[in-house]
Amino acid sequence: MIGRNDPCLCGSGKKYKKCCEGKNQVTSQNVFQDEIENVLQTFYSNYPERKDIREFMELVRTWAPKLEKKLHKELVEAVALDEYFFHQRPDIWQNFLAKTAKKALRPSMIELLKSWEQPIFFIGTVEDVQDDYFTAISALTGTTYHIQRESHKSIPLGMRVFAFLLPDGSNKENHVLAVSTLIFFHKEHAISFEQFTEAYKTSRLPVEQFTKENHLLLWEGLVENGYEGEEFTPFEQEVVEQLKAFMTEKAINNESFVALVEDYLIEKQPTARKAGAIAAGAVRFGQENDLFDQKFTVKEIGESFSVSPSSLNKYYQELNAFYNEKQLVNS
Repeated sequence: MIGRNDPCLCGSGKKYKKCCEGKNQVTSQNVFQDEIENVLQTFYSNYPERKDIREFMELVRTWAPKLEKKLHKELVEAVALDEYFFHQRPDIWQNFLAKTAKKALRPSMIELLKSWEQPIFFIGTVEDVQDDYFTAISALTGTTYHIQRESHKSIPLGMRVFAFLLPDGSNKENHVLAVSTLIFFHKEHAISFEQFTEAYKTSRLPVEQFTKENHLLLWEGLVENGYEGEEFTPFEQEVVEQLKAFMTEKAINNESFVALVEDYLIEKQPTARKAGAIAAGAVRFGQENDLFDQKFTVKEIGESFSVSPSSLNKYYQELNAFYNEKQLVNS
């Protein structure tokens, strides 16, 4: 076995600890993470089995009339699926884990699968955001979790979160990943989470029993509070819709530009009297940074969104500052 102070086997002439030791550790970790992802993907690709479809669809038919007036069918089915696997029929999930563990070769994977038997029902508030994890505190138990980020999309502090959580295999305390559905909610929906938490406290039931018996109550409260499955507030949605309409009209296609503007809206949460002022500022920002080919005068941009040049310039400057911040972080 090569020692940390021995010459590296790659032939660089450096000591192993100064050369490939870290790379090998990262590679091993990546293989393990790929294995974890493969296990979860295999489960959702193969279950529910044909014999269980009717039972699952019965659950969907129970939930749908209470939720589909605001939530699209795909979201209702997604949250009902996790309800089915982890509350209604946990035997399906647990049997799958047992079969997978028998085939697993890595001892660490076998141990991890044992820790996955009862996913954690989680609702909470984002308290901090790091590169690979965000920190959120459970509304029901007060426990702090470090949840794996699924993308580098901006996550504002104070957002509410819903997920079923599993240990992530890092062996770090309360470091977890979402089994499937990881949903963020704008602060305007905080009241729904507070009402669900209050119902839990009033019930005096163990948290596992309460969440199993009352999962639907959370989603009914969200729908009653106006949640429609949106990632943005209605105002933020209007900004994005106006921006996309302008881009369609002018035959501009740049998804990464739209994603940047969406990150700005989520992270900075700008306020304006008119959504068009922010959309217009975004267009000027886009052209000034050569993010699309066409050029427009500030007057033309303002007229397209029925806002004054001074109004749009405020948000153009804010977007510029936000973009520069991002560039510094990524450099």
